[in-house]
Amino acid sequence: MEVSKRDGRDQEFDKRKITSAMKKAYRAARGEDSDEFDIFAQQVADSIAKSAVDLWGTKNHKLLSVEDIQDMIENKLMASKYKDVAKKYILYRNKRTRSREYNADFMKEVTRKIMASSIDNQNANVDEKSFGGRKGEAESVLMKKYALDYLMSDKARSRHLNNEIYTHDLDNYPVGNHNCLTIPFDDLLANGFNTRQADIRPANSVSTAFQLVAVIFQLQSLQQFGGVSASHLDWTMVPYVRKSFTKHLKDGLVYVEKKSEYKAERFSKWVEHDEVHPDHTIHFDDAEFKNLHPDVWEYAMAMTEKETRQAVEAMYHNLNTLQSRSGNQLPFTSINYGTCTLPEGRMVIKALLEGSIKGVGKHHKTSIFPCGIFQLMKGVNRKEGDPNYDLYKLALESTAKRLYPNYCNVDWSGNAGYDPNDPRTYMSTMG
Repeated sequence: MEVSKRDGRDQEFDKRKITSAMKKAYRAARGEDSDEFDIFAQQVADSIAKSAVDLWGTKNHKLLSVEDIQDMIENKLMASKYKDVAKKYILYRNKRTRSREYNADFMKEVTRKIMASSIDNQNANVDEKSFGGRKGEAESVLMKKYALDYLMSDKARSRHLNNEIYTHDLDNYPVGNHNCLTIPFDDLLANGFNTRQADIRPANSVSTAFQLVAVIFQLQSLQQFGGVSASHLDWTMVPYVRKSFTKHLKDGLVYVEKKSEYKAERFSKWVEHDEVHPDHTIHFDDAEFKNLHPDVWEYAMAMTEKETRQAVEAMYHNLNTLQSRSGNQLPFTSINYGTCTLPEGRMVIKALLEGSIKGVGKHHKTSIFPCGIFQLMKGVNRKEGDPNYDLYKLALESTAKRLYPNYCNVDWSGNAGYDPNDPRTYMSTMG
């Protein structure tokens, strides 16, 4: 003889499950066992078994369902002197029902995510239909359930479920890893860094530096959730523009002026003079070298500008194509810039804005990442006559055509007292 379960399967009828459930309810109500009640429970089980046999013997061979059996137990208890036991049984049954419904809803949601039957794509950097996306979205449902059921206080759980206080990134709550940070690119590019498999040398050109920016963004995004940001990318890139410029000057002396001796001794002495060139590079404002070698200077400037432009273009393409987090997300990246008035920094800002306006790919689509943030500063780029006002106007053109950059006001009251020559002292944003 079989019983019909809730999930549609049939299972062998077992009277012991009836007596066991009734005894648990009795202990919950009265705190101890009772021989008299044990006999009563056995009688109820026998009666239900007879009903099951009678139904099985009908023409349609109808089976008792689990719900039918539980209804019979409730009725038998309510009709007896054990009404307090009936109450405990009903409460326990209701609790189990809610638990089953909760788990059923959970599994439906997991299935929906795995099968990608309803794509939300809540974030621009997540492809929920990809392999990693479906896997990640299903895991997110599990992690949220774990956080709500096992980690959060009853008050916090209730407020989240009732939309009173929303817990952001709930699916990361159990792991506890951090969300959204600004990366110290100045230090990482100057000193190098370690990954799990290798160590990376310091950058020695603007093209390498921009490539490493994309690599660092991706590596860091694998260690956290949320976005990653560069706080002053124009200032950060100045040393690497100078490194590239110096290399192009060296090549120009050899191939433009045919002075191969500059390849070694004379050029080395020039850039290693501690007072003039403490960083062993030649700067854009080095009038003496420019006057001595005007053709070489023009060549090196053109090559550096080209390299910077190509480096920026490569960064845009990398940050819109390099997948992270199991292949379902692009790193959510942001770059802040706009305040560096050094000629090398202005070259970087111009390249960033022109790259944004140009777009990515053969169809010149708008670059979703990185999120560009143009830092507005009085005396630097706000009004006609400011040294970077032309770049502010270019930024406005980019925003009109490409949505980015956004803008942040460095001069807000909470940022009072900053040093305009030290970008580490004033605000930048993530996103």
